[in-house]
Amino acid sequence: MIHFQNPAFLFGLLAIIVPILIHLFNFRRYRTVYFSNVKLLRDIQQKTKRESRLQHLIVLMLRILGISALVFAFAQPYIPRNEDNNRNGNLVAIYVDNSFSMEAASREGNLFQDALNAAKNVVDAFSFSDDYILITNDFLGKYSRIMNRDEILSAINEIEISPRSKSLNEIIQLEEHLQASSRKEQVLSYYLSDFQKSRFSFEQISTNKNHRLFLMPLPAEDVNNVSIDSCWFLSPVFKEGQQAVLNVRVHNYGAQDVIKLPLKLYINNEQKALAAIDVKAESYTDYQLSYTLSSSGIQCGTLQIEDAPIVFDDQFYFTYEVLPATRIIAIQEKENSYLRALYGKDSLFIYEEMNVNRINYAQFKNAELIVLDQIKEISSGLADELKKFVVAGGNLLVFPFLEQEKDSWKAFLENKLSCNSYGELINGEVKVGRINTESAYFKGAIERQEYQLEMPSLLRFYGISSPLVPTSETIMELENKMPMLVVSQVEKGQLFLSAVALNDEFGNAHKNALFFVPLHNIGIKSQRQTQLYGIIGKDEFQTIHKKSESAEDVFVMKLRDDGTEFIPEQRRIGNETMIYFHSQIDKAGFYDVEQGGVVLATFAFNFDRAESDLHYYSRNELEDISNNDETQMQVLTVDGKDLSRRIASELNGINLWRWFVGFALLAFLGEILVLRLWGRARYAKN
Repeated sequence: MIHFQNPAFLFGLLAIIVPILIHLFNFRRYRTVYFSNVKLLRDIQQKTKRESRLQHLIVLMLRILGISALVFAFAQPYIPRNEDNNRNGNLVAIYVDNSFSMEAASREGNLFQDALNAAKNVVDAFSFSDDYILITNDFLGKYSRIMNRDEILSAINEIEISPRSKSLNEIIQLEEHLQASSRKEQVLSYYLSDFQKSRFSFEQISTNKNHRLFLMPLPAEDVNNVSIDSCWFLSPVFKEGQQAVLNVRVHNYGAQDVIKLPLKLYINNEQKALAAIDVKAESYTDYQLSYTLSSSGIQCGTLQIEDAPIVFDDQFYFTYEVLPATRIIAIQEKENSYLRALYGKDSLFIYEEMNVNRINYAQFKNAELIVLDQIKEISSGLADELKKFVVAGGNLLVFPFLEQEKDSWKAFLENKLSCNSYGELINGEVKVGRINTESAYFKGAIERQEYQLEMPSLLRFYGISSPLVPTSETIMELENKMPMLVVSQVEKGQLFLSAVALNDEFGNAHKNALFFVPLHNIGIKSQRQTQLYGIIGKDEFQTIHKKSESAEDVFVMKLRDDGTEFIPEQRRIGNETMIYFHSQIDKAGFYDVEQGGVVLATFAFNFDRAESDLHYYSRNELEDISNNDETQMQVLTVDGKDLSRRIASELNGINLWRWFVGFALLAFLGEILVLRLWGRARYAKN
């Protein structure tokens, strides 16, 4: 059965009335010829009444057929492939991959330009009555709506290459969210991409009968590529003059081994290390770079390799801060000489003591570690401030009081911090039975264990409720398997509970070096560090351990390379400020956070390494995937001319308008031949 894409044009069939009227009232106008000689009658063509009528009828039929064929051609007839096609219009969703990999060369220029041209051809295959959705890797808000034909063509011209890349599941989730805004039942999705295997997984793709997905691959060749994937430090604490060990992961995505690839490390634009690394094909290697921390303050590091032709992943940026000392506040009822000897006389710490009855809560925001030393009870005000401190990333170390008030401590530890609490005071001599040498607070401190260590001996200790919360770790354990020193993660911060205090009433732990090792490391490792680096498009917020004093006193972010500035969204939470970027960061490099012209912090951002793996699905692989019975998925070829016509043909069926145009031309040609040759043929015969 024949259908029409534009049935309104069928009203044009009324135009056949015109030739009918012409033939009824103007068959032939005869004129009178005066002659004086009968010989002139030979020059007059003799026609019978029957021949003249037959000629007029043939011309009339040819004109009617020609006009009718033209009208049918404009109505765009077709034979549908599926009788259930929606006649209420279509919702056309177009995804244009604008990631870095689309900059690869093609016959017409590059894959990205080919994708833009193909997207326009997709739009040309549909009518003004259809709805349109445009999706790119940026997920821009201005495109997150239903568009008409003119709007989507204008939006396609605005698309640019982006450092962001999205997975197939993320793209489909956004599309499904936008579909709810349209009343069209038939959904047609066209995905234009090079289809990198690292980004596109078709395992969980499913569509309904009203949703058809067309994959339009742009042919790209596999390219060998080496990238710097990540980096991390063995120790998160940095002290000026000490050695730092940086681990670097270099990935080889090519099919050939890489030999002696130069890897350079720059700190504040000064080269600190150089190495030549080997990476096997389709594998990665982790390499350690050692250097001396020669200065304090914010440090900006850059890792660099040289690997053409893909260069966006040849540099990797990271930042950290070398602090002069850890700020420690001890809250106590009376002075403790042992605690002062531990933290107060070491240049690694800035130590401050506060009496529990005269606490300056404003100083909490400047501290990394707060020590509660033998406090009988916790007031509600102190409990609230300590919770804010720990949740924001601070560390809290607790030494129990000999006769402490159980209920207030239980309310603070269990209810406020959701951690283990102190139990009963247990009297009786017991020794430490085991130290956790794998703990970050012991690891590396004890090099030789073949000799018997002198363990601390306790006269009494507080039990710590069990079982321990899942985020807890036992650093030291007694012979009776009860914990002596425990650390628990509380959101961004940590809580350290000691079963004993630093005095003679609990035994000799405060005089034993094995107990001072983890306590000393707790102080050192309490330094707050920002995230080493962020990934553009994934890490959309960061935390500043400072709050703006007023609404007008905002933080400004500035890119060091070119001085580009922008004001991010800012939310003050306690003594911290959350900074949200909302796609404002699109270049890799260092971004300074300034307030009043003063640099408070520096963030490093890198391009997503998902684009580094340049392996693609072939057309045959995509066709095998599309043969899945659970999905209405089909592969369309982008190469070649008349893409719009092929899309319309795949959607609607067999188009017939060209046949009708040809038939109309034949009808008009036949009319001309009849009018020109009918009389001449008769005359020639005579």
